[in-house]
Amino acid sequence: MLKENKVSELDVVVENLSFFEVFQVQKYLDDLEIAKKAFGVVNESPQLFENISKLKKNLILNRSSFKSIKYNRKTVGFIQIHYETSSLVKIGIVIGEKKYWGKNIGSVALKKMITMLFKNDSNIKAITLDTASYNVIAKKCFEKVGFKVYKEQDGKVYMQLLRQDYQEEF
Repeated sequence: MLKENKVSELDVVVENLSFFEVFQVQKYLDDLEIAKKAFGVVNESPQLFENISKLKKNLILNRSSFKSIKYNRKTVGFIQIHYETSSLVKIGIVIGEKKYWGKNIGSVALKKMITMLFKNDSNIKAITLDTASYNVIAKKCFEKVGFKVYKEQDGKVYMQLLRQDYQEEF
């Protein structure tokens, strides 16, 4: 039985980011509250605005590195995938529709993305991500799907999920 306000796995889809979704996703980054959480910072700074600009450009130039998160067929966020090495992938996730924060969409989307990554690439040994120390919702989401903290530094929490520790739940 689902908890109140929690979504079903069937209602969440992770798929390739379409050309038109790029512009919707870029708008999420115009919201400074979302952008600060996405980049794990507390304050606005020139570095934050530079990072936002780079990510917006990357969405257009490297669209294949992004997946859209849909809830009931509506785009509500995105996941970025970056191969650090052939065996290490770094991901980032943003739920850009604030009314869906804390509804389990991020956890479901991450589980689906992790399953895809591990199934489609046997070379991947670990997946990493990071978040702002103050972003308790994100940290809980990441722990829920199996990520473990390996470092805390400068207001950020760094987490990883090893292939050997991941148990497919689907």
